[in-house]
Amino acid sequence: MTETVYRVRIRCTAEAVWSALTETDSPRPWMRGWTVHSSWERNAAYTMHGEGGEAAAGHVIAADPPHRLKLTFDPTWDAGVAKEPPGTLEYRIHPSGGGECELTVTIAGLGGRSASSVASDTPATYEALKQWLEDHSVSR
Repeated sequence: MTETVYRVRIRCTAEAVWSALTETDSPRPWMRGWTVHSSWERNAAYTMHGEGGEAAAGHVIAADPPHRLKLTFDPTWDAGVAKEPPGTLEYRIHPSGGGECELTVTIAGLGGRSASSVASDTPATYEALKQWLEDHSVSR
């Protein structure tokens, strides 16, 4: 099992990052247009949908807005990864002063193709989030 950790500093508030991560039912421009559905309450289910249907699912383990969100993470984007065991996805958001915050993304417990995909896609995904927030955030 692997662990992927990615950190990015973003010129916006922790609340803006939290809002982007928990936006429900709206396409995420920074995430290839995927949508996510959840109430984000502890033990609530969530689903991520991409162009081909469900891409991942799980449950909320912990939510402390706007600082921490931890989820089970069960990739389902294709039949091969759907057979692999789930892992966890954790977001930690820390204000760092000067109008910036640091987002730490930790994806742990995956193996096989899902782990390889996460390792290669995570930096681009969260750099796209950074760019989108810095270009569109009204709370800088």
